[in-house]
Amino acid sequence: MPDTSWSLLYLSQEDCVAAGGADMSETLKAVERSFFLHGVGDYIQPGKPVIRWGDASTEETTGRIMSMPSYLGGNNFKEQLHLKGLLGPVQTSGIKFIPSRPENLKKGLPRATAIIIILDPVTFIPICVMDGAIASAMRTGAASGVAAKYLANPDSTVFGLVGASVQGMTQAAAIKAAVPNLETLKIFDINQQSSLAFAERMSQKLDMEVVPVDNVRDAFIDSDVISTATMAREAYVDPDWYKKGVFHAEISFWDTPPSALTVFDRIFVDDWYQVKHHGVDVSWRAVNEGHITEEQISGEIGEVVAGKKIGRESESDKIFFNPIGMGIHDLSEAYRVYQNALAKSVGTMLTYFKRNSGWLDSLSI
Repeated sequence: MPDTSWSLLYLSQEDCVAAGGADMSETLKAVERSFFLHGVGDYIQPGKPVIRWGDASTEETTGRIMSMPSYLGGNNFKEQLHLKGLLGPVQTSGIKFIPSRPENLKKGLPRATAIIIILDPVTFIPICVMDGAIASAMRTGAASGVAAKYLANPDSTVFGLVGASVQGMTQAAAIKAAVPNLETLKIFDINQQSSLAFAERMSQKLDMEVVPVDNVRDAFIDSDVISTATMAREAYVDPDWYKKGVFHAEISFWDTPPSALTVFDRIFVDDWYQVKHHGVDVSWRAVNEGHITEEQISGEIGEVVAGKKIGRESESDKIFFNPIGMGIHDLSEAYRVYQNALAKSVGTMLTYFKRNSGWLDSLSI
């Protein structure tokens, strides 16, 4: 009788690290791959189902439970991926399941946890289940990094970062890797000790001067590149703080007031449908509240990566990047880690069953 069992690979957080999950230079390639495939339309990405206990603002208080299914192709674009120095085709589907509970932080637990599932492209049976915390944090940082690569002035030297969290660290690593001329990072966090700890931990990793600043304004003033990565519940950004030519990656929801988007020459998102569907991001609220028109959304960053749209038109352009976060990023990065894990024999193989439908022999009433 033929063997009809089916196994999947389980990767713990430690397994993901062993498989290169914390290598930002490779994560950037995976995320740029997914941006490119998004730009050429070789993907499927439904709107994210979200469980909330109230309106959108409750995501930062009560929490949320989100699912992010997606498919990525690439077979028809092998040559273009190769010429851009990116990773090869994916040709499969997956999903990230990510619950988030802000109160967890007070208990010494992570605010968000995640599981990523990758499917066999032929049978649609899951072949890998991995802890998604690393992939999720890394790909979020890398999305800003890819955007900075295409939208920031290449001679930028000063980086202002608000938020000394894990996400702040991945933002810093990705943006520095993407804009290597950056020399100084000004870090602000409402918890000064967090800023000091960030500076001590990251200065060597980034090969930059990391300077804690006393107020959020100082993080913005004279910065060429800015990233805001906080859990702020109210806007605090003053549009007068931006210099000409600035690039700002806003990965949080509430840091920048919708009215501030009127000062930007160009505004990019990752996926406008997803931004509208979620209904929280500042770019959508700016349109919904009438501060800007939908036509003032310059485009999706994947269109820039794929060469379909121009990103920065002049050195003086003020550019705002407001990503919602895409499941195809998680899939692309998780698939990279999965392939590495197979090559390095990392992880634990789990068996679904010894015999398909064998459980029916035990059926009883």
